[in-house]
Amino acid sequence: MSKTSFDYIVVGGGAAGAVLASRLSENSAFSVALIEAGPDFEPGEEPEDILDSYPIVAYFNRSYHWQNIKVHLATPRTGGEEGRRYEQARVMGGGTSINGQFAFRGLPWDYEDWAAVGADGWNWDAVLPYFRKLETDLDYGDQSMHGNSGPLPLRRIPEEQWSPFSKAAAAALRRQGEENIRDHNGVTSDGFFPMTINNVDGKRVTAARAYLTRDVRQRPNLTILGRTEMREVLFEGKRAVGVKVRDASGERDLKAREVILSAGALQSPAILLRAGIGAAHHLRDLGLEVRADRPGVGQNLQDHPMVALAAYLPKPARLPPTMRRHIQMGYRYSSGKPRTSAGDMFILASNRAAWHPLGRRLASILVCVNRPYSTGEVKLTSLDPDASPYIDFKQLSDERDLVRLEDGMHRLWRIINDPAMSGIVENVFPATFSERVRKLGAVSRKNWFMTLMAAGIMGMGPTARKLMIENVITPDLRVAELMNSPNMLRSWIIDNTCGSWHASGTCRIGRAYDRQAVVDSRARVIGVDGLRVVDASIMPSVISGNTMLTTIMAGEKIADDIKAGN
Repeated sequence: MSKTSFDYIVVGGGAAGAVLASRLSENSAFSVALIEAGPDFEPGEEPEDILDSYPIVAYFNRSYHWQNIKVHLATPRTGGEEGRRYEQARVMGGGTSINGQFAFRGLPWDYEDWAAVGADGWNWDAVLPYFRKLETDLDYGDQSMHGNSGPLPLRRIPEEQWSPFSKAAAAALRRQGEENIRDHNGVTSDGFFPMTINNVDGKRVTAARAYLTRDVRQRPNLTILGRTEMREVLFEGKRAVGVKVRDASGERDLKAREVILSAGALQSPAILLRAGIGAAHHLRDLGLEVRADRPGVGQNLQDHPMVALAAYLPKPARLPPTMRRHIQMGYRYSSGKPRTSAGDMFILASNRAAWHPLGRRLASILVCVNRPYSTGEVKLTSLDPDASPYIDFKQLSDERDLVRLEDGMHRLWRIINDPAMSGIVENVFPATFSERVRKLGAVSRKNWFMTLMAAGIMGMGPTARKLMIENVITPDLRVAELMNSPNMLRSWIIDNTCGSWHASGTCRIGRAYDRQAVVDSRARVIGVDGLRVVDASIMPSVISGNTMLTTIMAGEKIADDIKAGN
């Protein structure tokens, strides 16, 4: 590549970065470079696991992940406790290439809360036009709440096409007084619904497929650099003037009028900290010169904590072989707990626990805190960009999150034991996302044979299944005993809650006088020039739902700001 100077360099080709590169390069006067550390696949050359409606194969494909990221879901009890792997995408399209393909806007009051803490111009009425702009809603595109000409196609699987487990979950909820609200992005009431997905003709539509089309890639003012790592932001005084990158040929400097970080809520704050932007005391402890004292960098880390029950599916209740889409319905509800908001909880029914033979025979039902209050942090332990920062989500550190998961487990128990589930599920047990489950999730011949043997045992009858579950899958744990003991349940939730891979909030929007704010309402880093952050890290609080659509929306909104001269 001969060109080394650009108007805009976008770091990270994920949900926001792909959007920014596409939209900014619409202006032929702008020269734009998009840098992605992972592989970039040309249109029509995307791997089958990325395109697959069943997303779990791509999700567990380690070639699409950062290998160095380790996290603590809760603050370690001992100083030497090692973090666990975290599947952060390292591929063009970012998380949209490996995630569950769920498209949620969140709720209007999420954005009103943003505005109330200083995210001026990010209230619901201000962001709704960008949600409409990004989508072509194949079901509701003719309605005022939706768009019908955006790059990202969205659809739903109607209830009559759901698999037996999803239909039974819906029937159980109806018996409990809930209704199908159909369009969860267009209405704000509680109820169950067909999940909105970014999937058309049985194929995932990533941010890269939607925004970096063949025509976009042919623009002479757009340079896309795959398998290229950003090593550091280059500065002249307090102005960002470019980035140092590394690819197979070595390191080099690229100059820019403006650098836009879209590296995600774990990487973007680490990049800022290494650039001397963060809490002054933390930077000085690392021997760094303080370029901008912003204590909020890396703070306010949020995710959606969740727990689950699982059950054996008799053969007639399993996902049909012709159906790849394993999650078809979700359920939004309000916990009603003190100091929580409406629509603060979410349940989904999964018809298939994993890709392998055992996973095909298991269903799971998950409850998730849609609006959490626990916050964690990202800090540096090394100045080496190859080293993982210290990441602690501090899940359940706010009692409200723990109490709502306790209540949520009882709701799952009522659903899965409802008469509507008779003949659909057997042998219910508490599910965990342990290291053993993670290892079995990797696609390999060895894992296929191991799980085939386990599936064979489970298929030998109720007694064999019971022995398998109680002695191998969840040893020394009986689900009925767990659900009847508040102390046991609380302890189990604390030990087994996992996140939803929706890391957010670590470079939040706010006003300059707010010491916890990192960027202003136009995503410009406070205290320096020529540098923005646009990804899930800028959310003042994580939205009530999966973060993909909101991150794409942010890319659309800031691209318009930049093109308008802001």
